[in-house]
Amino acid sequence: MANSTDKKLLQLLKTIEGNGSFASAGVKDFVPLGLQINGVGEIGFPLNPILAKEIIKVSKKAPFGKGRQTITDPAVRSAWEIDADQLSFHYADWNTLLNKVLAEIKEGLGMESISIKASLYKLLLYQTGDFFLPHKDSEKEPGMFGTLVIGLPSLHTGGELAIRFDGREEIVDFSATASNYKLPYAAFFADCDHEIKPVTSGYRLALVYNLVYSARAKKKVIPKISVQADEIATLLAMDKNTTAYAPKVILLEHQYTPANFSLESLKHHDKPRAQALLAAADKAGYFARLGLVTHYQMGDMEEQYNSYSRRRRHYAEEEEESGGNGTMGEVHEESISIKHWVHETGPGLGELDIEEDDLITDITLGEGNPIEKEEEGYTGNAGMTVEYWYHYGAVMLWSASQHTNLLSTTPVFVRLQWLDYYLQHWDNQTLRSQEYAKQLIIGFQQIQLTPAEPLPADFNALATGLCKLQDEKFLMTCTELLTNVFSRISGKAWINLLQHYNPDLFTPVFKKATHTDNVVIIDHFLNILIQLETLDEHALNVFLSGQIRDIPRIISKMEFPERKDQSYYHHQSEKRQDTVTAILQKVLLFSTHKPEGEAWVKDALKAITRDLPRKYVNKVLTKILLQRKYPHNALAKALYAVCIRELAGRTAIKPAPPSDWTREVPKPENYYLGIWDILRPFLKSPTEKVFEYRKAETYRNSMENAINNAKVDLKMETIKHGSPYTLKLTKTQAAYEKSLVKWQEDAALLEELNQGG
Repeated sequence: MANSTDKKLLQLLKTIEGNGSFASAGVKDFVPLGLQINGVGEIGFPLNPILAKEIIKVSKKAPFGKGRQTITDPAVRSAWEIDADQLSFHYADWNTLLNKVLAEIKEGLGMESISIKASLYKLLLYQTGDFFLPHKDSEKEPGMFGTLVIGLPSLHTGGELAIRFDGREEIVDFSATASNYKLPYAAFFADCDHEIKPVTSGYRLALVYNLVYSARAKKKVIPKISVQADEIATLLAMDKNTTAYAPKVILLEHQYTPANFSLESLKHHDKPRAQALLAAADKAGYFARLGLVTHYQMGDMEEQYNSYSRRRRHYAEEEEESGGNGTMGEVHEESISIKHWVHETGPGLGELDIEEDDLITDITLGEGNPIEKEEEGYTGNAGMTVEYWYHYGAVMLWSASQHTNLLSTTPVFVRLQWLDYYLQHWDNQTLRSQEYAKQLIIGFQQIQLTPAEPLPADFNALATGLCKLQDEKFLMTCTELLTNVFSRISGKAWINLLQHYNPDLFTPVFKKATHTDNVVIIDHFLNILIQLETLDEHALNVFLSGQIRDIPRIISKMEFPERKDQSYYHHQSEKRQDTVTAILQKVLLFSTHKPEGEAWVKDALKAITRDLPRKYVNKVLTKILLQRKYPHNALAKALYAVCIRELAGRTAIKPAPPSDWTREVPKPENYYLGIWDILRPFLKSPTEKVFEYRKAETYRNSMENAINNAKVDLKMETIKHGSPYTLKLTKTQAAYEKSLVKWQEDAALLEELNQGG
């Protein structure tokens, strides 16, 4: 701990206790279950040895997880199990009793305000000698926070359930009530270590349920914490002017998985302590967020031994999601960070690295079983490694004086979340939303467009913030920022900005942003103009006219679909083609405005037809014109004439097949010169059609590579007879056939266009 204030803070928290414990146990009077097992029938109680053996016949050995595998190993877990879908209950009394048990569990675990349910998981049968070594239960379904075990009447000794948490242990012995028609039960949180001691005689039969949140209860601050919250607030207020830059991170008691972590899911003492810290922070002018502190370790895997079996293995979790057969030995790598936040009270801070000295806790990190564990196999001469993840619930506090500097170190998407949060609380003077929003926008102006941190797709919060600020002078300082994120602000958000300020102020932004060959940005620009067209406001109409006049300049830099699909564009060619098509369709619509008369049409035509790759003409321009949507459009008519001329030129001479078998020798790369020297006489021959190259594989591969990297009408085939094999080359008419197909496609398009004329 950093100072005496932190020590006092921890001492105060220790005085706040929840109403429950980490485990809850009890006994209920027996009621008829009507329990039926597929393949066995209805089960009578107390369970007798004959029926127990019948149950074993339809059961399977209870497994556990080893890495990513599910295995059984009696040195770790020895028991029989039956899945829930093989079980049924035929008496309503059982559901009534189960609801009573849940009510007692809620009180015992301190969860009175939360709605929970029990989801049947397994029927477990332990016979003499069976046991399960210490482990944690995995969260097997969304919302699971704990486990409920209900013992069924069956005479046995041993098999005690030992539940441990934070140095405390509770032993639940079902054998004491096994012969007198009682139903003992025990419930505990999922991050508690627990084990089943060896059964020394008889059969131990139990139903296992997953405890699951059935609904999120409303937040309920326990009145008893108000005094401690006031005292904590006083400590924080005294400390905030002298505190170090590092925020305070107070660990709670329990571990949680990221999937099931929330304010309402906090266990035992954690919930009232977290509530007290959040309330105190609000009173003291601090920011507070609930998060998971993750302690990660990677090291050598070791095995241990105990009195039950020759080999002792520890498991982080039960069943299919458990860890592997070992514990952490020498640690090679470890870190502490926060990246999972509860957003109920506002955004988090992204992923933060934390120093252990900055944690306020008396918990020893890395002690006991982790909540997540994964092992890797042997690699070369190295042994097996194991990875641990401990996820501790925590509350992070930082003073208002730290806030701006702290946010400046977070990723851009986190700052945008905070900006959106301020916009939702714009008039909150205590939160100082307007001041912090402005500081965040100033920070955005230093954004570096680097691959290490790509910009988020949505910067609408920036536009909304500028609208709310209504500060024209400040807006002018954001020109470069708005240019950088132009396409990441939606059309609706841009319209909102243009309506809140003099639209002419944004002319430099639009001009600089559209000085690009990026078709996505150009398409976004035109979409904004289309939305502007629907508004009848004088200032916006003037701005719109100016932007339409600039369209020829903007599209003059646009990238057209390539003459050939280069590797960079291959996977994006269809998307680019569609975007270019959409852009030109919008340009045709805007040409009806005739902003500069014939000069605008001439400039637009020049920009559109400055380059005419075949794919662009056939797949974009002709496709648009064949839709026949622009019969009286001057720009469309001019494009029509250009396409007719282009296609007529291409189809003027129909390709003819080669007169003989002479083929051109490609211009090879230097390292293939020898190959083409061998093939030159064959290619130049007007009569030879086949060439056989009988050589070792290395030589054949070189020839295949040379041919694959050149444009030449040769078909290759390996003849696998004799030794060495023969590479057979056959001349083809592929180039002619390809050119003929293109000619036929062009001729068909030309005919379609002429029919429309």
